Amino acid sequence: MPLASDNSQERKKIAKYVVANIEKALENDWVKVYYQPVVRALTGQLCGAESLARWIDPEMGFLSPDKFIGALEESRQIHKLDCWIVKKVCSDISERIHNGLDAIPVSINFSRLDLEATDMLKVLEDAVDEYDIPRDYIHVEITESMIVSDAEMMSGMIERFRSTGYEVWMDDFGSGYSSLTVLKDYHFDTLKLDMSFLRSFDDKSKAIITSTVIMAKEIDVMTLAEGVETKEQVEFLKNIGCGRLQGYYYGKPMPIDDFFDHIKNCGIDIEKRQWRHFYDVASFSARRTDEPLAIIENNNGVFRTLFMNEIYKTQAFGRSYDQEMIDQKVLNSNSPLNTQLKKFADTIEHSRNLETFYFTVDGNILCLKGKEIAENAGSHIYISSIRNISSDANIEKRNSLDFRLKEINHMFDTVAQINPSNNTIIPLVGKFRYMRDVSSDGMDLNTYTQKFKEEYIALADAKKFDVFCDWSTLNSRIENNSKGYVECMFRIKQSDGNYEWKGLSLMQIPGTEGKEFLMCTKPTPDDTGIILQKIQQLYNPEDYGLEASDSQMYASMWERTVASSHLKFFWKDKNRRFLGASKAFLDFYGFTIDDILGKDDEDMGWHTDGKTYRDDELDVLSKGTVVSGVPGYCIVKGVVHNIICFKTPIYDGNKITGLMGYFFDVDEEMARINKLYNVKRTDTVTGCMNKKGFLDALIDYSQNYHNLGRDFALIILRDTKHARVVADYGEDFIKKLLHRMGQEILNVTKDKCAVARMIQSEFALLLYTDNQSEVDELCLQLKEAIESIRELDGNKMTLKVSTSYMFRSDESATDENMYPMVLDRLQQ
Repeated sequence: MPLASDNSQERKKIAKYVVANIEKALENDWVKVYYQPVVRALTGQLCGAESLARWIDPEMGFLSPDKFIGALEESRQIHKLDCWIVKKVCSDISERIHNGLDAIPVSINFSRLDLEATDMLKVLEDAVDEYDIPRDYIHVEITESMIVSDAEMMSGMIERFRSTGYEVWMDDFGSGYSSLTVLKDYHFDTLKLDMSFLRSFDDKSKAIITSTVIMAKEIDVMTLAEGVETKEQVEFLKNIGCGRLQGYYYGKPMPIDDFFDHIKNCGIDIEKRQWRHFYDVASFSARRTDEPLAIIENNNGVFRTLFMNEIYKTQAFGRSYDQEMIDQKVLNSNSPLNTQLKKFADTIEHSRNLETFYFTVDGNILCLKGKEIAENAGSHIYISSIRNISSDANIEKRNSLDFRLKEINHMFDTVAQINPSNNTIIPLVGKFRYMRDVSSDGMDLNTYTQKFKEEYIALADAKKFDVFCDWSTLNSRIENNSKGYVECMFRIKQSDGNYEWKGLSLMQIPGTEGKEFLMCTKPTPDDTGIILQKIQQLYNPEDYGLEASDSQMYASMWERTVASSHLKFFWKDKNRRFLGASKAFLDFYGFTIDDILGKDDEDMGWHTDGKTYRDDELDVLSKGTVVSGVPGYCIVKGVVHNIICFKTPIYDGNKITGLMGYFFDVDEEMARINKLYNVKRTDTVTGCMNKKGFLDALIDYSQNYHNLGRDFALIILRDTKHARVVADYGEDFIKKLLHRMGQEILNVTKDKCAVARMIQSEFALLLYTDNQSEVDELCLQLKEAIESIRELDGNKMTLKVSTSYMFRSDESATDENMYPMVLDRLQQ
C-alpha cells in the first residue's frame, strides 16, 4: 500500500512540474521529437514515420509521454506542445529536403483540445509555408474518441484538412465502440489498426484484422498496422494486404539523426516521393481473396512480384513454391517464355485492358490474365490472376478454341481468327500487336489488312501481300496446297523501326465449312533475314523508274541535287552525326562541309529547343518513325528563325543505318507563297500561346495603346516550385501539370486575356484595362486557381504562385522594357 501511495505522489509531483514548466521546456529544447519508422509492406521500403514527443528534463530526467501528456491535457495546455511539434517536424523535413537528403512523410497526432484552443490548420499551413515543404509530407492523426466527443466540430475540421491537401488518418481504430459509424460518416485516408489486436495474435485476432483490412479497402481507405513486433506478424499482415507497418520490428522511436542511421544500418531503402502514389495503388490492390491474385511490377523490363497469395501459387504449380522461385521460373527465366511474357506485358501497357496469355511450366498449361493499374517513369504495375487449365474439370472449356491454342504463343507472334464472308477479324494471341489504336474486340477485316499493309509491310512486298490476302481465292489456294495451308514471308516493320522477315500463314479452322481461318505471324529461322536482305531492298526501284544499269546516271543526279536544289537537306549516321548536306543547307547557315562533318546538333548549338529535335531523331533511328512537319526554331547569325522539319530513316537492307532530313524557313516560305502559311503560335504543352505568339500579341496591344489610347496590363505569374516538381516527379509529369495550369488560367481569364506560356511554369497575360483593382482581383483568382491544384494522377503537390504586373501607362513603362520590369518586380 505505501508503494502505490508513493507512486501516486510521484506522478502528481511530475504533473505539477510539467504544468508549470511546459513553456520553459519548449524554449530550452527539453522536449524532443522522436520518429518511429513506417514501412511499406509490399516493398519493405521506408515510406513514412510517426512523430512522438519525449521530455528529457535536466531536473526530472527522462519523462515518457504518459507522464506529461495527461497533465497538459488536464491543464488545457496540450496545444502548446502540439503546435511546437508541428513546427519542429516541418523544420526537420525542410532541413533534409534543402540539404538534398532523403525526406519522408511524417504523421502528427492532434488532440481535440488542440482544435478547441487554436486553429491548428492555420498553425500547420503557417509552418508548411515558413519551412517551404509540400503538404503531402505531413499527415494528421486523430483518434476515434475525438470525433465521438464533438462530431459536428470534427466533421468540419476533417474536411478542412483534407480539402487543403493533408491526409487525415484515424488512429487507434477499433479501440472504441462506434468505429463503424465513424467510418460511415467521415472520410479518412488511412486507418491505423489498434496495436492491441496484435498482442494475442491468435486466430480470433487474425480474423478481426483481416476483416478490417478488407472492409477498409472496400470503402477506399488505406491501412497501417502499428505495434508490429515479430516476423510472423509481418508476414501475416503482408498476406492479408495491409499497406503499411509500424512497430519495434522496424525500430523504436528515435531522434531524427539516429532514425536515419538506423534505417541505413538495417539496409532499408527509402521510398522516393515520385513513387508514393505508384506503390499506394499497388498496396491498395493487394488484398485477401479466394481468387488467385498477384501484383507484379515491371521496372523497365525487370519483373518482380510484389504480392502473391497462396491460391495463386498452388493454382500455378499444384504445390506451394515460394514467391522467389515462381518469379525465377516464370518472370525471369532465360527461356523463350520470358520473351513472350515481355511481349504480353507490352500488349497490356498499350491496351490498358485485361489481357490473356497462355503458357506452360513444369508440364502445366496456365492461363495468365493481367491488367495495368499504375505507371510511372517507365515502370508498370499489373494486377494478375492465373488458372491451371490442365486441372480444369470443365470439359467444354478444355475443348474450347482458346484451350486448343494454348501452346500457339510459343510458335507465333500473333494469331487472329478471320471470317472473310463476314469481313471480321478477332485477335486470339498477341492481340493487334502491330496496331495499338485498334480495339482488341475486333474490327473490319478489309480495313485492318489495308492499314496493316500501308503501315507495316515493306513497299517491295505490298503487291505480294495483296495476293496473299485475296480472300476470294483463299479456299482454293489452301485446297491446292499439299500442306493444307498457305504461307508467305514478308518484311514487317517492328517497334524499333527496323524491318524483320516474318512468316504469315492462313489455315482453315476445322468444322467451320471453310468460312473461318487462322491468320498467324511467326518469326523466321535465325539466318533467313540475313540471306534475304542480301537479295532485296525494302522497295522496288523499278516502281520509280530506277534501273540498276543506270547507276552512274543516278549518282550524277544525286550530285546535282545536292549542289543545286533549293531544299535544305542533310543526312546523318546512326549516332546523329552529320555525314553531308546540300549546298542550300550550308549556305543557309553560312557553313562549309568541314564545319559540320562528324558533329551532332548539340555540338553545333544552333537550336533554341534542341530537346525536341534530339527526341525526334532518336525516334527516327530507334523506331523508324517518319517525322513530318515539326515546327521549331534555330539560330542563324544571332537571328532566331522559325523552321519546319522533316526526317526519315535510311535503311541498308532491313536495318536503319542513319537518317535523312530537310527543313524550310517559315519566313522565307511565307514570303514565297504570299503569306499563305501561318506560323504556329500555340504552345503544344498547355494550349496557350507560345513566346512567338505572345510577342506578336504584345506588338498589337502596344500599337492599340499608341494609336487608340487603350491602356493594358502585362501580368506575369510563376509557380516558384517548378524545379521541385520536376526533381520529384520528372519531365513527363511536369508537362501534364503545365497543361492543367494552362487550363486553370484559361478558365479564370475566359476570353478577357491573351495568355502565353513563356518558359517552365512562367505565364504571361495581356489584359485591356486601366483598373488596378480589376488586375489585383484577377491575380488573386489566378493564384488561388493554380494553388488549388493539389493532386494530379494521384500524385500530391504544393504549388506556390507569385504574380506581378505593370500598366503600359506607368511612367517608367515602354514597349521594350515592360516585360523585364515586371520580371524584376516578380523576383523582388
